[in-house]
Amino acid sequence: MYQTYFGLHSPPFRLTSHPDFFFFGAGRGEILDTVLSGIQAGEGLIQVIAEIGAGKTLLCRMLLTRLSNCVDTLFVPNFAVLENEFLVTIATQLQIQLSSGSAHQVFDHIEVELMRRHAAGRQVVLLLDAAHAMPLESFELLRLLTDLTVRSQPLLQIVLFARPELELQWANTALNSLRERVSHTLVLPLLTAEEVSEYLACRLSAAGYQGETLFSAPAVQLIAKATQGISRQINLIADQALFAAYTDQAVTVDAQHVQSVLQDEAVSSPRFSHFWRWTAAFILLSALTLLGGYFYPDPVQISEPLLWPRSDKLSSLSENADSKSRAAAAPLLLNERVMLSNKKLIAADANSMTILVSKVPQSQLRRLEQLVSDLEAHLGPSRVLVYPTLLNGSLAWGVLAGLYPDKKKAREITQLLEQTHPQRKHKIQTIGVLRGEMLLLRD
Repeated sequence: MYQTYFGLHSPPFRLTSHPDFFFFGAGRGEILDTVLSGIQAGEGLIQVIAEIGAGKTLLCRMLLTRLSNCVDTLFVPNFAVLENEFLVTIATQLQIQLSSGSAHQVFDHIEVELMRRHAAGRQVVLLLDAAHAMPLESFELLRLLTDLTVRSQPLLQIVLFARPELELQWANTALNSLRERVSHTLVLPLLTAEEVSEYLACRLSAAGYQGETLFSAPAVQLIAKATQGISRQINLIADQALFAAYTDQAVTVDAQHVQSVLQDEAVSSPRFSHFWRWTAAFILLSALTLLGGYFYPDPVQISEPLLWPRSDKLSSLSENADSKSRAAAAPLLLNERVMLSNKKLIAADANSMTILVSKVPQSQLRRLEQLVSDLEAHLGPSRVLVYPTLLNGSLAWGVLAGLYPDKKKAREITQLLEQTHPQRKHKIQTIGVLRGEMLLLRD
């Protein structure tokens, strides 16, 4: 509504990562150039570290647009990493036809394809988003991929995009040999108050604004203080402040407009404030613990998508997979399941998709148990997510059937589930929308 009023051709503060809105200030342009130079020089492994919402995904997408035509880019978002489909995802993006086979065979297919592309003069770059969420076995696969070289030149260059929690992964001594191969560690800084002003002007200009300075200095100061320089939060507040100014028919966004947004954020609304979200989630999990809330879905035998053979090359991965299979058969406490699901949902790209199967009242644990057990029989134990939410104003458990890169893949799984349970009403939605109703940690 405010776009026409302010002379904009598109929303300036959209939450989706669009390269046209990339901000080159605050060191971001230099970081982009360093990554591009590192790839051009064949320096192997590069990591980019940023806080939640600081813009690492947009930087990643900007990189995709700047790589030369001689570069073949593989983009692995967290949904694939978290679902432990690492090799299969890489093979698929390399357009390798897979039917079935062991991890060893899939790895060999990847190596042959990388060598073929190298001989054809192609450079292959793997961009890994949310690398901090990778399980240990995926890091081991990453190490094996960095071993693939021709005359000391890597067949596959890798750029990791991650939150600071990646340091916790590197603390594992088993990853020492991989960490030693990191050529650059680049940290995406948070924005200062001055840079927030430049950031707002940059986004507005990209959206077509051509007038005088739209956000007053006091308004910028309030935004900078409230957001602590996190670009995603800046977008949220700036968007609502623009609407507030439009409602007042004002020509500039002043402190009073920002203040009204911040006050709205601080009180209870159809969406709980952060305080009440945490309180509700705490009550829900505490009540479960007091009731002895053990949640034991019936163990389901799942055939692994990859069979891990005993071999010199992948023996350690075989042992990890065997351990993981045994762990998957073990029952989970509900609070453990919720926290694990919450971690995955926070790490997931806001544009990725999920399938909401049902919302179960918090008192109906048996129904929840049966539903999760049934879904695991179709999807596997690691793909069923449970999160605390609201149902008609009361506490409830939301049940999700997996994380997916796009709506097409989500529809395929939905059709599969509806064949077996046509009475259920499955709902496909983005992770960004889902986070709006989560009662636990939010991105």
